Amino acid sequence: MESGPGQNTGMDESLGARVVAAPWVVVGCGYTGMRLAERLAGAGARVIAVRRNPEALAGLGRVEIRAADLGDPASLADLVPNGAVVVDLVAPDEAEEGEQNLVAAAAAGPARRVVYVSSTGVYGRGEGDWVDEEAELAPLGPRGARRLAAETAVLEGCAAAGLEAVTLRVAGIYGPGRGVVARMREGSYRIVGPGDTFVSRVHVHDLCSAIIAAGVVEPLPHQAYNVADDEPTTSLDYARQVATALGAPMPPQVRFKDVPTSVAAMLGANRKIVNARMKSELGVELVYPTWRDGLAAELA
Repeated sequence: MESGPGQNTGMDESLGARVVAAPWVVVGCGYTGMRLAERLAGAGARVIAVRRNPEALAGLGRVEIRAADLGDPASLADLVPNGAVVVDLVAPDEAEEGEQNLVAAAAAGPARRVVYVSSTGVYGRGEGDWVDEEAELAPLGPRGARRLAAETAVLEGCAAAGLEAVTLRVAGIYGPGRGVVARMREGSYRIVGPGDTFVSRVHVHDLCSAIIAAGVVEPLPHQAYNVADDEPTTSLDYARQVATALGAPMPPQVRFKDVPTSVAAMLGANRKIVNARMKSELGVELVYPTWRDGLAAELA
């Protein structure tokens, strides 16, 4: 189980009993989901890890592995135990049937709460300003539009079914093997445009803390929470610091029009994500409050 400096979990210890008491269904067990499942199982919770290709989960210990596809309602039958926390980490497609099918499965449990892991891509252009949960929802690209449609489907579907639900709008996720450091080491990282727009990030460990807290905090005052660290930075400054730390040359720059629309939308949005609600209401204490802390951990 990954841990941060001083073995701090970044989560209020008073939540421990509630974490263990509830079964957890982690749907879409990829980079984040596998770490979440390991952490929950390590704390003593019952965990059902769900993926279309369960062979990829063979390395997980102390969890129940289940093959399921959100597009196939039959595969979701009897998936959700009574009182479970359902975490939806599946990247949405152009349709919303997957989220609707998962809500139906959660209602059959019935689940205690559904946590939908969304993206800050649901917001509009930030123009370098700070963006909180009350900002306009105006995605800049198709990926953000799909995220907004999916989170709306989950929240509205759960409300209609009488289920609690919450969405986490997550900044750029990084951690071991993922992010600028990993891509610069392999030589694949590029600075898009002049690199002068701000990007917010969050370490995967702190994201898992936020997911766990969102699953069990009582009462949950809001339905939407931003998940990000304390210090947004420009792509250029971040790349410069990483290159210096690695003793590597600066990566090349490419034009916005030469990268996928989703990448251009993310890096050109120029948003600084406010995380105050996550801290005050979910009680998340960041183990990696800035990208500098994350960088130091990766180079240690």
